[in-house]
Amino acid sequence: MPRTSVGILFLLAAPLPVAAAQSSPLALATAVLAERDSQLVAFRRDLHRHPEVSDDERRTSTEIAARLLSVGFEVRTDVGGYGIVAVLRGARPGPMVAFRADMDAVRSDAPDPVEFSSEIPGVRHICGHDVHATIGLALAEAFAAARDRLEGSVMLVFQPAEETGTGARAMLADEAFAGERPVAIYAVHTAPLEVGTLGTMAGGLMAGRDRVTVEVRGKGEVAATVDAARAIIEREGTAGLDPAERSWPTDVVAVNGVDLRQVADDGWDVSAGLAIADSATRERVRTTLLRDLSALDRADVKVTVRYDAKLVPGVTNDSVLVARADAAIARALGAEALRPITGVVPGFSEDFGSFQEQVPGVMYFLGVNNTAKGTRGMPHSPDYVADEGAIQVGARAMLAVMLERMAEGERERQKASSR
Repeated sequence: MPRTSVGILFLLAAPLPVAAAQSSPLALATAVLAERDSQLVAFRRDLHRHPEVSDDERRTSTEIAARLLSVGFEVRTDVGGYGIVAVLRGARPGPMVAFRADMDAVRSDAPDPVEFSSEIPGVRHICGHDVHATIGLALAEAFAAARDRLEGSVMLVFQPAEETGTGARAMLADEAFAGERPVAIYAVHTAPLEVGTLGTMAGGLMAGRDRVTVEVRGKGEVAATVDAARAIIEREGTAGLDPAERSWPTDVVAVNGVDLRQVADDGWDVSAGLAIADSATRERVRTTLLRDLSALDRADVKVTVRYDAKLVPGVTNDSVLVARADAAIARALGAEALRPITGVVPGFSEDFGSFQEQVPGVMYFLGVNNTAKGTRGMPHSPDYVADEGAIQVGARAMLAVMLERMAEGERERQKASSR
């Protein structure tokens, strides 16, 4: 879709108290978040009432762009679909740091258990993208209030079509960074952790999605060859684990079902999705499957194998950034806000990894469960409910993380000037 440039509109905010005006960027921005909590919750509920599926996020994008403009961001719309790239330039030189929020909803006919339920039949926000987008907007308002004290620039990336695994690549193909590449990019994803907590780990956090396809054609033992191909594929997976509930080692391969489709009297297609989080594991599986499946080829049965790696790239976190981000969150929210994550969950994936392939980045799981209220935020579950206290938690955490990385630029300059 064409990319449009939109002019900047500034709205005058109420003057801040003298104490707030003299405080650090983090303290100032955090105060703004607390002051605007009710407005942010109202915005999230509006998005929840008006969900839009992948590649149809017109209203959501329009609402977000207008609010970004109102607080002084430079805004590009229609990036890779209905994507938005917004930049706020701080008063002082420094690196550009990015936050990504996805915007699309999913199809669901299950009843919406909240009072601000979806008004769009068959479409709901049950993956938390309304929460992610609201956190992005919260960051926009908070950083804008602290603009005169920022050492560097902020980029906010509002992404369409995450659920189809295509939105991030579409934005990158449409020059989302447009010559201004951030030094780091961060994101959150709602998860069934208790509200008030976050967690991540270095390396593979969410498995990528690969696909192997085998075409079997011929007049010989076609059925036996199909059975052999299925057995070879299934052999690579790990059985007995529930991908939606358990934390898996990063080197585990989950085979998401083997599909058989007859295409002619003498032809079958065998295909399977593979969830893989580790690059070394991916290469091992790819090599093994290509070798063993190709070995089924013979004179009377033609076997053709195709392996498509990282159709959805998953999430692979930069280890240095994780350590710095964890420390920043612990200082801002307390060490008790961090929950250790020890393994990948291959039952879910994310195309945030497409951005991470170009810029070092970190995604955090953001807790939205509320045990006391009996609500649970398992993404894509029919009874998904996200505790709205997570908006403040996620925004405060990302403020601390992004400001820490921006300050690193100043430390690097000071170190260079002292040599």
